[in-house]
Amino acid sequence: MAATTHSIEVNAPLRAVYNQWTQFEEFPLFMEGVAEVRQEGEKRLFWKAWIGGKVKEWEAEITNQVPDERVAWESVDGSPNSGTVIFQSVSPGRTKITATIEYEPEGLLEKTGDALGIPSGRVQADLERFRTFMEERGGETGGWRGEIRNDETAYSRSMAQGEPGIDEETEDRRRNTESGVGGQKIGAQHPGEGDVEVPLSEEVVNVGKRTVSAGDIKVHKKTTTEQVNVPVELKREDAVIERVPAHEMQQGGKEPFQEEHLEIPLSREEPVVEKKTHLTGAVRVRKTEGTEQRTVQENVRREHADVDESGRTGSKGPERD
Repeated sequence: MAATTHSIEVNAPLRAVYNQWTQFEEFPLFMEGVAEVRQEGEKRLFWKAWIGGKVKEWEAEITNQVPDERVAWESVDGSPNSGTVIFQSVSPGRTKITATIEYEPEGLLEKTGDALGIPSGRVQADLERFRTFMEERGGETGGWRGEIRNDETAYSRSMAQGEPGIDEETEDRRRNTESGVGGQKIGAQHPGEGDVEVPLSEEVVNVGKRTVSAGDIKVHKKTTTEQVNVPVELKREDAVIERVPAHEMQQGGKEPFQEEHLEIPLSREEPVVEKKTHLTGAVRVRKTEGTEQRTVQENVRREHADVDESGRTGSKGPERD
């Protein structure tokens, strides 16, 4: 299999960069030729992409995932490929990404492209578009911090290096509390405190760009026939026969009563047609690029809290925000 490795630095914290990379279904926003990525479970990804002018589909499985450190995968069917992406903190606001991709070129076109370095260049361009996506947006669109080690999946709440994790029992209690399991109200109550927090969420619309077909222009050259009239002046000889009186005749030495046969040649001109081809012009098709301003309308959900105090009895306590 062929392999290529590329690195790039992003002006964003390690946690945000890692979180954004785990949004696998958003890969088409910055990966060239990738039409769809669909996450089917914690470890399985479905890919659909244009490779060598053909649509390829395959299933990939995440073989190793450590939050804020690495994501590794390997195809389980379709086009053979695998890879590892390493995340390293360069400074509190800067992160280095190193991607190593291994793939098996299929067919003459893909092998030729591999020899020319096209797949290698595509990986570098994808990383640069990811950097632009992160830096222009200013933050991640979400994050999945599942941990996969030795083919086992576990949920990790360790959001950054040095931050203590939450054990499984505590995590289950948090999930049950937030989902209202056991008749409890939504929200997590901290031990030793009387405050109940109700988390409020909202959706944020992120608009990316991808290149799609806008149709095509077809130019078909064909030959037609038309009749043209070209005037031409032609010369011709004719014979005029007239009788001459005897006194006007020239005296000759011919004997009378002798048979005589004369042939007088006549000529005429006839047209000779010759055709020559010459250029009358050409049709030139030139592509130009322009921009258009378009507004994308999308519905987003936002949670609000309505507080009903009708069931409270006794004196009012201090209001808290």
